[in-house]
Amino acid sequence: MLSSDTYHILLLDCSFPDQLPFVPLLERITAEHPEMLIIPLIPEEKDDYIEAAIELNTFFYITLPLDTSELKIALKRAQTKCSHHLNSRSHKKSGRRYPFSGFIGNCTKMQNLFELIYRVADDEFSTVLIRGESGTGKELVAKAIHSKSSRKNNNFVPVNCAAIPDDLLESELFGHMKGSFTGATQTKQGRIQYADRGTLFLDEIGDMKPALQAKLLRVIQEKEFEPVGSLKATPVDTRIVAATHCDLEKLVNEGQFREDLYYRLSVIPIQVPPLRDRTEDIPLLLNEFIDLYTSKRGRKKVVFSSQSLAILMNYEWRGNVRELENLVQHMSILYGGRTIQPKDLPAKYTKDVEIDTLPHHADQLVDTSLFDHSQERAELLAPISHSGSEVNLEEGPVNFNDLINQVETGLIIKALKLTSGNKKEAARILSLKTTTLLEKIKKKELNGLWEEN
Repeated sequence: MLSSDTYHILLLDCSFPDQLPFVPLLERITAEHPEMLIIPLIPEEKDDYIEAAIELNTFFYITLPLDTSELKIALKRAQTKCSHHLNSRSHKKSGRRYPFSGFIGNCTKMQNLFELIYRVADDEFSTVLIRGESGTGKELVAKAIHSKSSRKNNNFVPVNCAAIPDDLLESELFGHMKGSFTGATQTKQGRIQYADRGTLFLDEIGDMKPALQAKLLRVIQEKEFEPVGSLKATPVDTRIVAATHCDLEKLVNEGQFREDLYYRLSVIPIQVPPLRDRTEDIPLLLNEFIDLYTSKRGRKKVVFSSQSLAILMNYEWRGNVRELENLVQHMSILYGGRTIQPKDLPAKYTKDVEIDTLPHHADQLVDTSLFDHSQERAELLAPISHSGSEVNLEEGPVNFNDLINQVETGLIIKALKLTSGNKKEAARILSLKTTTLLEKIKKKELNGLWEEN
């Protein structure tokens, strides 16, 4: 039943007999459906189940016997999260948050790009030229085109023309016959032939030398090629998708790129927007990268303060999405389990920033489960009824334990109210272990009380 990607929220009843493997089941679901919001219903005595739910970062868990008010809260929060994060314009064939693996973006420019990819994928014979700065995800576009085309069950073959020396690129692309040059001890199949009935992705096509450009032009026009050292043409059926960050028009004018090849490649041009032109997607990207480099690798999550987020939202991002990903990886290694403040960011991100002018609250797009809890902590510091400061010790002895119990109860209720009943988030705000908070809620019989206060 879960093979469909159309399910976004899963209520998982864990009150089955012990012989059923709950933990392996939960691990499998989270691995196969990373976008799904899982809400396990766990008997309160199953501490190991609760620990597993926390460790595997389930969206919300509820202890049994069931508190219907808590269930309503969980479903409401899940619905809100879905509405914020599901791609509102994803293609009708896609049930994922984003229509293509690895591609994240809800801004208008990315939605337009997604729609264009679908249209381009339907026409499997036209060549495509993807343009964009380094780090914008040009290869992801090429993979997306291949994955939605009728060629998806055949090979997607990437070739970085800038990474292979000129004297080896011809053999790498077209293959060679045994004895065709010194060192050619056996016949080798080229990447073009390997991509037969599939897609050949030529990255950094602007770095290809004119002599090879002529041979590539023949592949596009005649659907055939000759391996190095062979006089016999080999037919091939491959779709060519090229990419570059160069100004190909300038290279054509300078005689460094063939004009006829340029027009052959540019049948369908695609422009990938730089990150600085879609900064509204930065919180979504941070969300994904934090998850990738922390919870999925056994590290504690990093938390970006609202001021740090504001700095990242206003940075120019010359390295685009790749630079942002590298930053999150760097931060997760150095600051796992901590809140990233502006002073923790590398100097290049803050050198021209006046910290005092930055906002103190995160944007609504930010997933607060991963970012700053300073506002909630500030609210917790607000006066609580029966706090110790209101007690007049001069009037006589007080029951210290009762007073502490009242203050503790008030803090827990406030934390649960602030997080709409999410015990995992409440524990984080209170700097408690989740299991410790659960024990206190059970002992004090506080389930549902945050809705009444």
